[in-house]
Amino acid sequence: MLNPPIIIIIILSLLSSLPSPSSSFNLTQFPADDPSHFYTVASSECHSLGFDTEIDTHSPVTLFVLDDAAFANAASAGYKELPVANNYFIWQCHMISGFFTTSFLTQNAKVWHSQSTVGTEIIGDNKFMLNIIVFPNGSVEVSNTVVRAIVTRNIVNENPIAIYGVSEVLLP
Repeated sequence: MLNPPIIIIIILSLLSSLPSPSSSFNLTQFPADDPSHFYTVASSECHSLGFDTEIDTHSPVTLFVLDDAAFANAASAGYKELPVANNYFIWQCHMISGFFTTSFLTQNAKVWHSQSTVGTEIIGDNKFMLNIIVFPNGSVEVSNTVVRAIVTRNIVNENPIAIYGVSEVLLP
């Protein structure tokens, strides 16, 4: 008969070999695979900055990804001339710690509409907060103190990751 520590080791080794729901999550692949093909620049940018490798896909996070038109507008606003560290920080200002499903996003905005971004948590400055507003027609807007963007679609809603497309770069 096996003694209890050996049974526990066997069980733990079996459990650790099971795939976790997030183990195959590829942050750059979801926007690239979106049938609209509006997120190819975001996918490439996310990968080139290394942002995709920095996100812990086992922790809840909501990310607002820019569509290709938003990148074109941002390029004319000087986004491409920014140092890589600043571009990386801008991505952090598009991310909220916490899994916000579509229904939670709209309901949460009615209760408290101001959310700390990862950029806010890092810098500790409230100017990097995201305001989330739901309009009577059901559309959702995210904004900071400078830019307003419309949430255009839900790309991924796979616990613990939610990814939404937005129409503008939320430049801080």
